[in-house]
Amino acid sequence: MNNAEKTLIHISHLHPLKLVVSAEPKPICHACKIQCGNRSFGCIECQYFLHVTCATTKRCLNHPAHPAHNLNFELTPSYTSGKFQCDACGDEGNTFGFRCRDCYYDLHLHCSALPHFVNHPSHSHPLSIVYKNPYPSGTCVFCDLCKNYLDPCKWFYLCTSCNFGGHIGCFSPEKPEVLSPGLQAQPTLPSNPQGETQANVLLNTVNSIKQEQLLLAQAKAAQTMMVGSSRLVNSFQWRNNLL
Repeated sequence: MNNAEKTLIHISHLHPLKLVVSAEPKPICHACKIQCGNRSFGCIECQYFLHVTCATTKRCLNHPAHPAHNLNFELTPSYTSGKFQCDACGDEGNTFGFRCRDCYYDLHLHCSALPHFVNHPSHSHPLSIVYKNPYPSGTCVFCDLCKNYLDPCKWFYLCTSCNFGGHIGCFSPEKPEVLSPGLQAQPTLPSNPQGETQANVLLNTVNSIKQEQLLLAQAKAAQTMMVGSSRLVNSFQWRNNLL
């Protein structure tokens, strides 16, 4: 990020994103689909906005909910359906997220940023986040705040000493900009000795990837044509042998 101009080059967008303060109406974040707060990064021309937290998240995450493998940041789901099911909340996602490619473990960006501990005025002890169902199968659990049913297979907050807890949304703010900032990292592009702007570097990178994909497609098509031609020649030879 350029501190002087308060701009950010982000891999998800070709134009620089500028820091937007107190925009009205508050825009929707492209990454998590939640309304932005008082500060966000945005491209006014394209109406493309990101929470500050969403824009500065790490590219690789070691999360306590899935300690066996690192979770990789993805701009779009790599599943053929174009969406994923979050292992934290159970809801679907179709934009930014974290994924373990080995285990098909997925998290929304905002779910991955939930604080591990919260304090709530309704209880004297801190509540810790629970990633795995601690109860025997078939146990019926209810949220101590809203009194509604709680699915223990989804993440929730719990004071283990008092067995007091409930839904994530009941005990913790939902907006990413007020969650734990532990996931934040500064996304930067490689330095460029020729003096090109970072936006041009990003554009050239995208074009290079597209060119490589085109060359691969052309090579595959040429190989297919060669195989087809070989089969056709063999067919003619076989026919001539019969005559």
